[in-house]
Amino acid sequence: MSTTSAPPAVAVRGLKKRFGPRTVLDGIDLDVHEGDVVCIIGPSGSGKSTLLRCLAFLDRYDEGDVTVFGRPMGWRDTPLGRTLAGEKELAEARAPLGMVFQHFHLWPHLDVLANVTLALRLARGMKRAEADAVGLAMLERVGLAGHARHAPDQLSGGQKQRVAIARALAVKPRAMLFDEPTSALDPELVGEVLAVMKALAAEGMTMVIVTHEMGFAAHAANRTVFMDAGRIVEEGAPRDLFRAPKSPRLAQFLETWRERSI
Repeated sequence: MSTTSAPPAVAVRGLKKRFGPRTVLDGIDLDVHEGDVVCIIGPSGSGKSTLLRCLAFLDRYDEGDVTVFGRPMGWRDTPLGRTLAGEKELAEARAPLGMVFQHFHLWPHLDVLANVTLALRLARGMKRAEADAVGLAMLERVGLAGHARHAPDQLSGGQKQRVAIARALAVKPRAMLFDEPTSALDPELVGEVLAVMKALAAEGMTMVIVTHEMGFAAHAANRTVFMDAGRIVEEGAPRDLFRAPKSPRLAQFLETWRERSI
């Protein structure tokens, strides 16, 4: 649970993002405190994934500010105006974040353990034995220690996504960003990934999760954010949003979801 009197772990103010003439994010304000599990829901095309990518400056936002654990993300102010952060500065701002995406992006020529430890050895300079010890501990954490020497093509989709989570955890992030982590999985494999994420939530990991899994958003999050047309329409405790939505747009979205779930 968050400590709301403390500064936000992630703070977003007036965030705008355009792709050509189209405005995808239109003035987003959002605070994520340490220990928060924030699920972002909404229809396709509402800007959810773009928002998540802007938090890590994987997509360059056009206006507004993002700070991550007190560091500005992507841009910096100078006497001559706003300029892009340098590569080193950007890497330092991103360092507290672990990121997991729809697609696993595992290296097919490396075994599972090597996929998990590659960043530790190349970016963090760890020796192989030390990195392997960390990697095995992370694989144990996601229930895949017995698969350390398997090739990625020997794994199911759910197992691949759990390897991707282990890889993100290996760098000891202070917060995790998940972008539709189950959308590429067969329905029967979704549960194993959500179980890992629920365990992380129970351990107090700060998480921002873009998801279509309404049950997960209702029960694992402490805050739910509903987006539509590039804006946050409503946010609050899941029990409030799901049981008594205040906005007609959220009520319509939930009604459509319930009809499809029958």
